[in-house]
Amino acid sequence: MADLLTGFRTILSGDYPALLWAGLKLTLSVSLCALLVSVIFGTVLGVLRVFRVTLLGPLANAYVEVVRGIPLIVLLSVVYYGLPALGLTLAGFPAAVMALGLYSAAYTSEIVRGGLSSVPQGQREAARSLGLSSVQALRYVVLPQAWRVALPALGNEFVSLILGSSLASAVTLQELFAQGKYITSATYRQFEVYAVLALVYFLLTFTMTRLIRLLERRLSRGERLPERRVI
Repeated sequence: MADLLTGFRTILSGDYPALLWAGLKLTLSVSLCALLVSVIFGTVLGVLRVFRVTLLGPLANAYVEVVRGIPLIVLLSVVYYGLPALGLTLAGFPAAVMALGLYSAAYTSEIVRGGLSSVPQGQREAARSLGLSSVQALRYVVLPQAWRVALPALGNEFVSLILGSSLASAVTLQELFAQGKYITSATYRQFEVYAVLALVYFLLTFTMTRLIRLLERRLSRGERLPERRVI
């Protein structure tokens, strides 16, 4: 026990906390940027698949099937190490954001597709009868309801995205996990370092889960109809 306490004091003193903090900030930056890519591109893919847009719908289906069959580490390697052969070279940060965002978008599209399918056809028809165009009906009527239904599953995907960011070290990005490996090689304190990393990742995902649940409660509160008092 004394040796463990010594190990924790070692990695939580000197320059090591600053390294972990720098890695954490980079992890959050990568995760948030990739989340933006995932939400935007995943929503577009979901819409194309549900409404079966000519040519684009089958391409969206093919994209989802292909990406879901590729490990994330392979996609990261293709983006960072493979694209230079085609004349496109990306630094570690944009490569990680692109790979994580495109990978997560395939799963986000499935979630959005399920949410869109849950919205009754009558909602779109009612919106069109009020004079809204197809795009306006989708934006103001269909998508808000679909997002409300899909929010719990999207929260799980966002948590998976944060955890998947730990693979960004494969493209030389010094995020949280990479910094942990460096501290391990410097101190030979594997258990203590990885225990701290596990705690940090848990706090990140726990906070994200709580925020999603809070948002769910706010949205469901808006759906409740006021009770009518019978006298």
